[in-house]
Amino acid sequence: MRRIVLLLLGVLALAACGTDAGAGGGTADVEGEWRLTGGTTGGAELSQPSGTQATLELTGDEARGTAFGNSWFATVRLDGSSFSLDGIGRTEMGSAPEVMAAESAYLAALGDVRTVAVRGDELVLTGDGVELRFTRVAPVPDSPLEETRWVLESLVDGDIASSTLGEPAVLELRRDGALTASTGCRSVDGSWRSEGDALVLDAAYDMFGCPPPVDRQDEHVLGVFAARPVASIDADRLTLTAPDGRGLVYRAD
Repeated sequence: MRRIVLLLLGVLALAACGTDAGAGGGTADVEGEWRLTGGTTGGAELSQPSGTQATLELTGDEARGTAFGNSWFATVRLDGSSFSLDGIGRTEMGSAPEVMAAESAYLAALGDVRTVAVRGDELVLTGDGVELRFTRVAPVPDSPLEETRWVLESLVDGDIASSTLGEPAVLELRRDGALTASTGCRSVDGSWRSEGDALVLDAAYDMFGCPPPVDRQDEHVLGVFAARPVASIDADRLTLTAPDGRGLVYRAD
């Protein structure tokens, strides 16, 4: 009987190790996208405003996601169950006060995280007075470059990302080579084609310009279009990157 009990305990111990990828000597399998389901910070429940969500997307040593209102990004340090996020930054789109407060609390909690554990489809990040619980989001297939309505989410200038202004800025690349777009304050038409890794966007638009502060976004969008950007698609996100580091990040509508 004693031997049977010991064998059962050994089986249970192995099963427990298999359900907590971050607790052993190996590195937790954290790759992918995760959605926040709940958490505590400083002994209080983390607020999740209605109609919003917070996410965590991990790819290699890069992290990004949404923080109820804005997008955020950081560098990941992962070693076994040790986990931390460095250089957390975010876009600067304004939201309701309760959304901004929840966003600040979430990003501060991410900055205090020190350990990770993965149990099936749940990921748990913990730190001093912090626990964040996530559920895995099913992978989204890559959207096609052509015949997709892309909506601009952020502008990139080197290591700095900023949110959009004005009316929704869109980009549509038709299969017949036609281009339809907008910058947030004016419409753009023209044609497009691929040349190697680059897109050649021949854009035509009126010359009246745009009022401040949307004029800077307008200049940025048209500048990237004219620079023969490289296009990359990750799930429902399209990134156009110019040789000088400027970029545009769109999401499929």
